Amino acid sequence: MPRYLLISLFFIVTSIVYADPLKIAISSSPNSLSPFFSTDANSQNINRLVNGSLIDFDINMKPICQLCESYEEFRTIDSYKIRFKLKENIYFSNGEKITARSVKQSHYYFTETEKIKSIFRFAFSNITEVKILDKYTFELIYKSYGLDHLPNLVLFKIIQIPNYKTLDQVEINDIVGAGDYRITDIKPLQIDLKSNIEGRQDLSFVVVKDETTLALKLVKGEIDLSVSNISPRKVNYLINKGSVKVKKVLGTDYNYIGLNQRKEQLQNLKVRKALSHLIPREKIIKYKFKNYAVASNGLFAKSFEKFYLDSPVDNYDPAKAKSLFIEAGYKHKNGFWYNGDGKKFKITFKTSSNKFQQELVTIIRNEFVDFGIDIQIVPQEWGTFLRGIKRGEYDLYLGRWVGFTGQDMLKFAFHSENMAPKGANRVFFDNKEFDSLIAQAEDTINKSKEIEIYKKANSVVNREYPYISLWHPDVIWVMNKCIHLDQVYPNGNFLVLKEIKNVCKN
Repeated sequence: MPRYLLISLFFIVTSIVYADPLKIAISSSPNSLSPFFSTDANSQNINRLVNGSLIDFDINMKPICQLCESYEEFRTIDSYKIRFKLKENIYFSNGEKITARSVKQSHYYFTETEKIKSIFRFAFSNITEVKILDKYTFELIYKSYGLDHLPNLVLFKIIQIPNYKTLDQVEINDIVGAGDYRITDIKPLQIDLKSNIEGRQDLSFVVVKDETTLALKLVKGEIDLSVSNISPRKVNYLINKGSVKVKKVLGTDYNYIGLNQRKEQLQNLKVRKALSHLIPREKIIKYKFKNYAVASNGLFAKSFEKFYLDSPVDNYDPAKAKSLFIEAGYKHKNGFWYNGDGKKFKITFKTSSNKFQQELVTIIRNEFVDFGIDIQIVPQEWGTFLRGIKRGEYDLYLGRWVGFTGQDMLKFAFHSENMAPKGANRVFFDNKEFDSLIAQAEDTINKSKEIEIYKKANSVVNREYPYISLWHPDVIWVMNKCIHLDQVYPNGNFLVLKEIKNVCKN
């Protein structure tokens, strides 16, 4: 049964029509508003507002306190723990004070296996003890150090389930959050939030899947703010209409072309590098992204202060690509490239069925064809596309990483032990130097040294070209001219909505 049908009588009865909630467009329905099962971006972002966490990330992608006043990491060769001091005078939405015991109970909810079975229970079972030191101070004690332990705490929501013992199963309406908002109504295409803080705007998230419909709703004033995916072409159209304004920031999302390292013709580094020099990045960014993106030199955008590599982006240079192909043992004849055995260089390039993605692939394909590469484009529905990528059924694919928060992404995407289908190393990158650097970083207690080692590991990835880095798109929020918002976060974090204002009605 759909989760929105499970909304309780409590929510229906207490769901009042609040004056002038701001209408915020999102591109897809959240897969689950339960903090135990929210895996997509919209679910997690709405949960940020409803169910508070100990930490989140700031505009420079550094972890900062949310419900805590401070935190400190303690790490030795054999142990790892994080000591938190909670802010005093913070409350659940039912008015009860949040203490260290609330955190201990929340950990139980996220790791129990009888009524809830949270999808995150495996991550938080690494916490062996929530050790209470005083009313507001506690330690999370882990089995061992892990790169993802601190970032994962964004998903560790501090909650109450008052009737837990008498419930057969836990639904959304049973959960009391520690965020600045509470859910008042859930419909198939709309979620309404009521602010727990007097004077702040109530919010209604409205699902608008079609960007043309979204553009019309923005022009007509039916939508106050769009945080959904909208093409740069439509953004410029709206700006030219004169009825909206735009807030943008360089995003953390990373667009790339994955190269299958198990394919013989792609195992030559010079070939992989040559393909990178056939990408007209600046042209694509100017004409397709309308300059709402920057060319990428690797996984981490400048938003990642600690891990960004200040190195040049590969320029568009077919002459250099030609030289590299020749050095790799290929000869150009009859308009195509052939290896020493007379085998034509021929590749398949897979992409999702998304229209904008296909337009990008077509531009890249045309450059490859002009260069003399026999290439077939294979657009696929998302599920089919992803299954094929995990099985290695491709030569190249157009990919995008979203939502990652730090250096743990390197191991996740490139370590040899994480090869698909087990893990996210879908290009089958197998590099002993890289794996060794990751091991060194994990064994290093000194934080500054650890960062430098991760930068070296990132440099190995850039040098070896398992991916062709493309661009980092901007986060673009389009809003009517009455909306005031101080800033937009590189990861599209909804926490900034706490300060949103309609200045025309104040």
